Amino acid sequence: MNCQQQIITRFLLAPQASYDKSHTRRVRQHISEGHVLKPAAVLIPLVPRHGSFSMIFTRRADHLKHHPGQVSFPGGRYEPQDVDLIDTALRETHEETGILCNRDSIIGQLPSLPTISGYIVTPYLSVISPNYRPELDPNEVDELFEAPIEHVLNPMNIKIQKVTLDGKIHNIYSVPFSKYSIWGATAQMLKLLSDQLWHEQN
Repeated sequence: MNCQQQIITRFLLAPQASYDKSHTRRVRQHISEGHVLKPAAVLIPLVPRHGSFSMIFTRRADHLKHHPGQVSFPGGRYEPQDVDLIDTALRETHEETGILCNRDSIIGQLPSLPTISGYIVTPYLSVISPNYRPELDPNEVDELFEAPIEHVLNPMNIKIQKVTLDGKIHNIYSVPFSKYSIWGATAQMLKLLSDQLWHEQN
């Protein structure tokens, strides 16, 4: 079994990890009681590279209302015409990056994650062609880049900062890569994937 197959098999067979509980507490502090979180989805695109995988990330356009300039996975909010949240992730990925992906390429999903911007985001993992040709929507995305899975999921590269808000301690994660800093909900997803995949491979 090669490295790519090992990663996919481990993801499919491993017990599902959980997000940091302090993240949910922090979201509750930001969002008024009774507020209904809006459904959204992102794609975690895995690109076969050098016998393993790289992950695709986007840097959100600087003029956006929510999380401008932040590194994220492609995706967005559920629209009424979407069949389901997988459809949302595939549609938004194509609209933002020009990358075509189909449902057969989806290998699984992570738990849904609430965000301080008022969404409940479901991440889907998908393997995409290494020959993809991005066509970025400048209204949504300023940049697209790849990072090796061995870097972004390596526990040694996942930094943690403890922040006190209203007397409660919260864990903020970040993953530095090249000139980028991956943080926020995206770093939460990477931390969960690292817990689920990486720890038992090493």
